[in-house]
Amino acid sequence: MQLALWLELEEFPLPLKEEVARIIALIPHAVEKAVDRHLTSERYNVILSSDEFIRHLNRDFRGKDSVTDVLSFPLGSDEEVTGEIYICWSRVLSQAEEYEHSWQREFSFLLIHGVLHLLGFEHGEEPNPEMRTMEERILDILGLGR
Repeated sequence: MQLALWLELEEFPLPLKEEVARIIALIPHAVEKAVDRHLTSERYNVILSSDEFIRHLNRDFRGKDSVTDVLSFPLGSDEEVTGEIYICWSRVLSQAEEYEHSWQREFSFLLIHGVLHLLGFEHGEEPNPEMRTMEERILDILGLGR
């Protein structure tokens, strides 16, 4: 699995970008270890977005005119990039505060959540216990468990 970082945000400090990139670099190994398979054909763009941008995506693709924390879109196995994961940066920060953990844990959780969706995990309206267990397993591998 390969992950590439993109910024939709106009201003994002370089030290923060470097920390986000460091986390992104750790995710593929942790996911592959947790799912017990190599994901060599998976190539995902990870886009940090503003509230407005993710709200438009949520409205246009899901019919929900509201800000959300993460959206993932499969692009197809014949494409150079096989999926995109959009993460709302303000939600990373606010949810980290709400859940009383680091932004690094929240960002990792949202990225893992998006990756798992692209790998075929679904949860409907309520969290799927299998998906939640997998998310927590990957966070544990990263040293970000509860």
